[in-house]
Amino acid sequence: MAGILIIDDEPQIRELLIKHLNELDQMPMVAETLADGLEMVASGTFDLIFLDVNLPDGNGIEALPLIKNSRSEPEVIIITGEGDEQGAKMAIDSGAWDYILKPFSGYEIKLQVKRSLDFRASKKALNSSPEKILNRSSIIGSSPKLLSRLNMVAQCAKSDANVLITGQTGTGKELFAKVVHMNSRQEKNNFVVVDCASLPEQLVESVLFGHVKGAYTGADSNQDGLVKKADGGTLFLDEIGELPLSIQKKFLRILQERRFKPVGGTNEVVSHFRLVSATNRNLEEMVRENQFRSDLLFRLRTIHIDLPPLKECKEDIKDLTLHYIYTLCNHHGFENKGFVSEFLKALESYDWPGNIRELISSLEKAILADPVSPILYPNCLPNPIRIHYIQSSMNKTRAGCDFKRVSQTSDKFQSIDLPDNLLDPIKPLKQVKDVAISIIEKIYLEKLMQSSNGDLDKAGTLSCISKSRIYSLLKKYNISRSV
Repeated sequence: MAGILIIDDEPQIRELLIKHLNELDQMPMVAETLADGLEMVASGTFDLIFLDVNLPDGNGIEALPLIKNSRSEPEVIIITGEGDEQGAKMAIDSGAWDYILKPFSGYEIKLQVKRSLDFRASKKALNSSPEKILNRSSIIGSSPKLLSRLNMVAQCAKSDANVLITGQTGTGKELFAKVVHMNSRQEKNNFVVVDCASLPEQLVESVLFGHVKGAYTGADSNQDGLVKKADGGTLFLDEIGELPLSIQKKFLRILQERRFKPVGGTNEVVSHFRLVSATNRNLEEMVRENQFRSDLLFRLRTIHIDLPPLKECKEDIKDLTLHYIYTLCNHHGFENKGFVSEFLKALESYDWPGNIRELISSLEKAILADPVSPILYPNCLPNPIRIHYIQSSMNKTRAGCDFKRVSQTSDKFQSIDLPDNLLDPIKPLKQVKDVAISIIEKIYLEKLMQSSNGDLDKAGTLSCISKSRIYSLLKKYNISRSV
């Protein structure tokens, strides 16, 4: 019997699902709210969950990633009374097994239950097979998003399926491609890199497929192309989105048949390779704009690994920093360097539009900024990172000011004794404001000294005023720090 949970606030829907599941000899558990359901998911073990979208205390689709990443990683069937194309896309993108509209038939429910449980059983059998330890190479970090991508790499190792790696510039697409190769059956053979963005336009076919002697001027001998050199190994097409349309068509045939003709040749050449591709472009958008072949895209992404930007994996910055400081110091012949806590805080506060590549470059600049010092300080970092850190620190200081202290003086402010002649006769507004502000400033400073016990550092934190400014005001109003 499988572990099944129904999260739905409609009694009639719960009863109907229970009826259909009982007919399959299943005894589901139920939750009427999202909070109760999530609590049960966190503490229990489930194979399948029926999840409503519009619940009294939340949206089921928004909670879907949390459920999918729970301990038992259950399959999830979304059930909803409101068909929503965007909602369906979000559900499937988040890992839902299916998206079913109410009212549903018993046949539909039973079919999806059987299919999802069969799939889960097969997946468990596959995952329980003996595995070698994943060779991570230089992939550093342990954030949940990074580990989930490494789990996908581990799945890649169990087959020769084509892999598409996507992500922003600098996220480590080539490094992941190498790790896929190192953990595959092809690991002992060539890892051949093709930079599609830098292929010479007139020689694309020759570079990829090779040529025979006399195929064109300068072709003095037979030459194997990169596709042939990858025979038995891995062919890595970097920046696949830059591959010309004319070559895309020919490459599609190679993927289908694993054979091709060199430029000028009449005999076909065979090459059995594992294909891994990478791009920072939106290939689906390129398909819509007729810039990329849809049939080739389908072939490329049998397994799709989308790498997260560094700003979504800030937990990894410390480990990355330690690793690359050591590596870079060793490269430049320096002793390994340490760093102060503010140095790491500056790195963690930055959003890293250039991702890991920008982090490595920034660390190298910091190391070279002061080769002699054994310790790295924030002033060693590039200016954009330093400026961002200072600005974020200022914002936190403002946000952290204890404005409750001001409210404690409100009663006193309400009973301020103003000079009798302040408003009678009426004087210029600026003159009245200056007098009123002076009175309030003096009262505020007296209260500030009491609250801080004369400690100027504490007074500065409470008031968000610099120590030099506090000194100046105390002198102006002749107020003692021991008030």
